[in-house]
Amino acid sequence: MKYVLVFNPNARRYSRRAAATILAQAEAILPHATITVTYTVPRTYSHDRRYAIDDFARCSQDADCVVAIGGDGTVNLVVSALMCSGLSTHVPLGVIPYGTGNNLVRSYGLERQSEKALLTIRQGHTVNLDIGLINQQYYFVNASFGAFSYLIARRVTRSLLGWTYDIPRHLGFTPWPVRLRYTDAAGGVVELPGQRYIVGILLNTSYYGSILHMAPDAVGDDGLFNVKLVGKAPRLAYPLVFTMLLTGQYDLCKNTKTFQARRVEVWPDAACPFETDGDPIPIQPHYTVEIAGQVRLIVPPPPQKW
Repeated sequence: MKYVLVFNPNARRYSRRAAATILAQAEAILPHATITVTYTVPRTYSHDRRYAIDDFARCSQDADCVVAIGGDGTVNLVVSALMCSGLSTHVPLGVIPYGTGNNLVRSYGLERQSEKALLTIRQGHTVNLDIGLINQQYYFVNASFGAFSYLIARRVTRSLLGWTYDIPRHLGFTPWPVRLRYTDAAGGVVELPGQRYIVGILLNTSYYGSILHMAPDAVGDDGLFNVKLVGKAPRLAYPLVFTMLLTGQYDLCKNTKTFQARRVEVWPDAACPFETDGDPIPIQPHYTVEIAGQVRLIVPPPPQKW
């Protein structure tokens, strides 16, 4: 068995000592495996991504498993590499959560401790996970436009404490005017009239950003996004809006729309920020978001029934 470990030196919890510890744990838990280590690196020749895995093609040759070690951004990079190399349906993806945002931890019950996560990876139980594509750029679970993207671009730190500070500091934003068109589960095309939105989210997991339980009924392999749109509201109602997003109780606010879609097109009438898996992408005049395929995600096996 060949395992490729992908470390992100930019992850909040990364250190050389931590990386050495994880590598030693992997060698002990996977004693008869070949273990290859690689790193995400800055891309200085493009503005669409801040990091990439330059030697992924070489490292992943004949790999039996690729393990992303970091947060949601790291998993995003590994998923993109798997999709671009055509390995997404053949090589399982393991995750050792080691970053700020770890969406899959709560959505799929992944282990936070590296030793336990490696034991899960050794067991090799997988589920299929839909992968999104936005303007020809892959991402792995969730995307949004509006307030979350706006806040991400202006965050002071990557910590949860930093988020607590940032949100009240930027509550003066103006909702964004947007037109949308989407393709539903049956293949019908629905046009929505232009209006101002506080936020629009396309979810493929039950949690967003590892703390917001925004889509309790989301199914990760059904080929559909769970779309949540929150329309313009008075600023005094913003605490209610964020409570709604935190709990997934969309009946708390009347200016909401929820639906499932296999494809969503977004036309902002003004510059509107968009993000995927916690990383902002360049502002563009038109966004097309669709399901592009699947990866095999390694998760804890279901409990045995006696």
